[in-house]
Amino acid sequence: MANTHEILRRMEEIQATRAAAITPLADILAKREELQEKLAQLDEPYGKAYVDAEAAGWTGEELTAIGAGEPVKRPKGRPRRRTIPAKGAAESAPETSSPAAATLPAQDSTGAAQVDANA
Repeated sequence: MANTHEILRRMEEIQATRAAAITPLADILAKREELQEKLAQLDEPYGKAYVDAEAAGWTGEELTAIGAGEPVKRPKGRPRRRTIPAKGAAESAPETSSPAAATLPAQDSTGAAQVDANA
């Protein structure tokens, strides 16, 4: 039968082996967190540079082809692409009979209210 001293010695050996195995993992985790933080700090400037490249005429497909993937974060502001309805699409849209539509003046493409001559 093992005495208390022997049991504690075995436990310390096991713990020492386990502690030695965790040290490299802890070191790598610390380095990994540091690198992830540095990468996160580059997200915003990368997004701005990507948007600037698109504004200069590069397409997303071209940027991807040369190795510049879509940014994680885009700069705040206007959306990347706006869909503009085809000319005449508003004219061919069915009229609504909602009270809100009747009370709000129509707007032209500049956002200015149009005056209804029949009103």
